[in-house]
Amino acid sequence: MFHEQLGKSMEVYIDDMLVKSLKLEDHIPPLKECFGTLNKYGMKLNPAKCSFGVASGEFLGYLVTERDIEANPKQITTFLEMPSPKTTREIQRLTGRIAALNRFISRSTDKCLPFYQLVKGNKKFVWDDSCEEAFKQLKSYMSEPPILSKPVVGETLYLYVSVSTAAISGVLVREEGNEQRPIYYISKTLIDAETRYPAMEKLALAVVTAARKLRPYFQSHAIVVMTSQPLQTIFHSPSQSGRLAKWAIELCEYDIEYRPGTAAKAQVLADFIIELAVENSNTSSSTPKWTLHVDGASSCQGSGVGLRLTSSEGETIEQSYRLGFNASNNEAEYEALIAGLKLAIGLGIRELSAFSDSQLVASQFHGEYDTRDKRMEAYLQVVRDLVKQFDKFELTRIPRGENTSADALAALASTSDPLVKRIIPVEGISSPSISIPVKEPIEQVTNNNLNLERDLNMVQTTYWFPKKKATICTILGLDYLSAKTNDQGGNQTEPEQLVEV
Repeated sequence: MFHEQLGKSMEVYIDDMLVKSLKLEDHIPPLKECFGTLNKYGMKLNPAKCSFGVASGEFLGYLVTERDIEANPKQITTFLEMPSPKTTREIQRLTGRIAALNRFISRSTDKCLPFYQLVKGNKKFVWDDSCEEAFKQLKSYMSEPPILSKPVVGETLYLYVSVSTAAISGVLVREEGNEQRPIYYISKTLIDAETRYPAMEKLALAVVTAARKLRPYFQSHAIVVMTSQPLQTIFHSPSQSGRLAKWAIELCEYDIEYRPGTAAKAQVLADFIIELAVENSNTSSSTPKWTLHVDGASSCQGSGVGLRLTSSEGETIEQSYRLGFNASNNEAEYEALIAGLKLAIGLGIRELSAFSDSQLVASQFHGEYDTRDKRMEAYLQVVRDLVKQFDKFELTRIPRGENTSADALAALASTSDPLVKRIIPVEGISSPSISIPVKEPIEQVTNNNLNLERDLNMVQTTYWFPKKKATICTILGLDYLSAKTNDQGGNQTEPEQLVEV
């Protein structure tokens, strides 16, 4: 009925209809259009439930004003007056009321995790001290709930994301002058498999979850993701996992930009921006060590660098960079090392072991070669300045054969079109496209009165032992001292036992 007005001058939810306008003088035409549609379909309204000229009012459980969206005071009062739950039914009532106020609660899953764990499965109800403390903290937070802002058409919105051991969270904000104001808080509990994702993938999942839950905002506005982590690199890495490739495709429909995180401009956001914090402060306090493999390539088609950064926990970041200037092979090797060091510094890595197949770069860094070229001397100084930002750093030269990943990435960058950005998923082919066998079967093999039906996977070798001659057969990778043996008189005897060798 109201499809031409929805989202413009009207909002409808089941039997609630709201006619809106930014200015008082512009309010009459939308009302006329609404009443015309009602008359067209013969619908009538209850005058006792109609309100006109309202500057603010309750809609969908929220208090909507000209500029802001506030939590319903009745819901807040009801929540603050709730006693501590004593039964499973009461804890379910509590989580239901929290769900109604979710968009106003920063990192709600982390705050309410003790309650959710009580209703998960068929666990026995036990309201312990941790639940009571979380309940008190949540009441304190909701005693002064944040006031949410409404975005202006066409403005850029900013997304902050956070991860923890059990949840991912996000907040969408807008800038009003020099102040940042929250628009919507989101949070999601991680399922069992998601809790084992690497920290980078959890952060990527937080962005994807925000895009799913806040789809209307992502479709209508340019979004800037504020993060100090290389999310853009993760999403577009050639070695990304299948789920990262899927998420990258899902996000490509939106106008998303990634920028380094800055300090929050509003006190209400201060407790939220805790990005990639140490997930378990009671576990080992040792600094994780990372390894960096770098390589540079220079050809008539251009120059490029490749790097592979790997953590001690198995997290891997691979990246190719095409150089937008002419560079010799040695200069490309230095650029690769510098790019890898800058990426590691951006990730907050404190201990790094770097590997390069360039003898010149490694030898000049260790003082074994002189830097007779001014350009090489300048490159070496840049490397030494960057290395000072690590607590522990070492550079090792390795053979080219042990640096294949970085070498392939550098070759990809040096030969690719600089104007085309590509995502190259690496899949697998489990079986050949033809049915002709690789190995032709041998029908029968006879050796020392030993008859076996086998193929080329069997390797037969004859060994001489004192008093006996035995045959050792390798069948499908298993070695056994087997078959029949001949004594010195030439008589065949069965082996006493089967011996694995």
